[in-house]
This record gives sequence, C-alpha cells and structure tokens, in this order.
Amino acid sequence: MSAPLVAIDPGHGGADSGAVGTLPPGTQTGLIPRIDPDGQTRIYEKDVTLDIAQRLNTYLQARGFPTIMTRTQDLAGGDVPYTTEGADLKARVDIANNAGARLFVSVHENSLSATSTGTETYHFYYSSPGARALALLVHQQVLAVLGLPDRGVKTAGFYVLRNTRMPAILLEGAFLSNPNDALLLADPNVRQRLAEAIGTGAVQYAEQGYDALYGQAQNLTPRYQVNAGAFRRLKDAKVRYRFVRRKGFEAVIRSEYHPKVRKYLFYVVAGKFVQFENAKDLRDRLRAKRIRANVAPVATKSRRVAASRDA
Repeated sequence: MSAPLVAIDPGHGGADSGAVGTLPPGTQTGLIPRIDPDGQTRIYEKDVTLDIAQRLNTYLQARGFPTIMTRTQDLAGGDVPYTTEGADLKARVDIANNAGARLFVSVHENSLSATSTGTETYHFYYSSPGARALALLVHQQVLAVLGLPDRGVKTAGFYVLRNTRMPAILLEGAFLSNPNDALLLADPNVRQRLAEAIGTGAVQYAEQGYDALYGQAQNLTPRYQVNAGAFRRLKDAKVRYRFVRRKGFEAVIRSEYHPKVRKYLFYVVAGKFVQFENAKDLRDRLRAKRIRANVAPVATKSRRVAASRDA
C-alpha cells in the first residue's frame, strides 16, 4: 500500500481563537494557559485543534504516511499572521491543493450551548464516495474513543470542504461551550486518544482501498450549472436572486450569452458542478421549494454581476 499524503488542518489560529470554553480554576491542560482578566480559566479551540493535529501528524508519520499541516503555530493558515477569515481559509486550501494531498482532515471543536454535547463529522454536500467513506470511518473511531452522543455524519458547504481537490472532512469532536466536554478536551490523554482515533480512520481508509479509487485529484472543472431563472432585465434577476436566498440556497447573478436569442441575459445561478448527478440533485431540491430551475452546460461567455453580492 502506498500511503496517501494527508493534509492536516488545525482549525482557527492567531487572532481567531475559535470556540472558548471555561474550566475549573487551576485545571492543568498542557496547553498555553488562558486566564481572563476576571480570573476565569479558559480553553481555546485554536489551542486544542493545534495540539490534536500535531499528535495526529506524529501518529500518521509513524505509520509511514506523508503529511502536511496547514499551520504549525498559533497563527493563521500558512503560519502567517491572521488578517481575514477569507485569506486564512484560502491559505489552508491552497497548501493542500498545491501539495497534491490525497486526504484533507480539518480538526475543530464545537460551540452552541452549555448543554450541547456530542461528535459530528462533515463532508461536502456533493463530495465523492471517498469523502463520505473517510467521514464515516473517522467518525466511528472518534465516537468509540470519546464516548459522546452521536450527532451524525453530515453534509455542509464549508470553504475547506468545497474548495479542496481531494476527499475532505471536518470533524467537530466535542463542545467547548459544554463545561463537561471542555474538561474532557483539557486532558492531554484524551487529546492523544482523539488524535489516534482520527489517524486510525485515515489508515483504514487507505487499507480498504478507498484512496486508490478516490484519492487522486480529479479534473474539477465544472461542466454543469443550475439556473434558477434567466431574465432580460437585471432588476427582475435581482427579485429571483433574493427569493432563492430567502429559501436557503446560495446564488449569484451572472451575465451570460444566450445563443438562441443572440444576446446577453441575466441568469440566477445556484451552483456549478463537475458531475451531472450533483447538479440534478440541486435542481430537484430547488424545485421542491417551488423554485423553477434547470441544468445547463456551463456558459462559455459569462461574467458575475457585482450587484448580485448585495442584490
């Protein structure tokens, strides 16, 4: 078995602390001490994820897996000072894509309420079967180690999932907003077991042959787009755009050449896809919300209309 290159992504970093938990005074974490001015002992997601990622890095390398980390310090992606969320996320994706990684694992911890608890793992809405397999394998291992409620393997459109060229997952191990979960993650031994659980899932993915099928970077040039309307007037496109957004879907307005009418029209584009089945799935979900939609080839003459950002 040729071990795949794994990109390990410790969530947050630098000025972006991520979720923040509260610990009993004097709790020893093995992490950078975080004490508020009012004396409260805190635990930061960015510290937890970096520690777990470093342990995961060691675990995988010891088993012959080449790895690359999107950050190795308390900084943004690429080990640079944090500026914006967009720049941070792009740097992480670029590191993995440019290195030719065949797996991407983003490590996070959750936050909601003081009673929220459990483990959940995400892959992209329209990911390959490889990403789904990786998410399930890692999720099962983490559940067994942490023993927290199973919140499921879910889909999402997180930037690092939709822009990576390889099977990618994002793990939310536990809730730092929950004092019990936070105290669990404060234990270095628990973080070690969590890192090993993630690593075991990645090793199983390779051993079971998923990497051979799905690990290589594919031609990700979109061939199909889902249109939620075409209009002669921009103001009419804006009305449809706002309607689509209110229904919970992403969209942009694009000016595209229509060969039959031999002129440019304003299209409300809800998504672009490599695979037809994924485009068809979005079309059907739009129609289920009473939004007219169709699948068409990606336009060859197209530009985004700036007004769609605040339409």
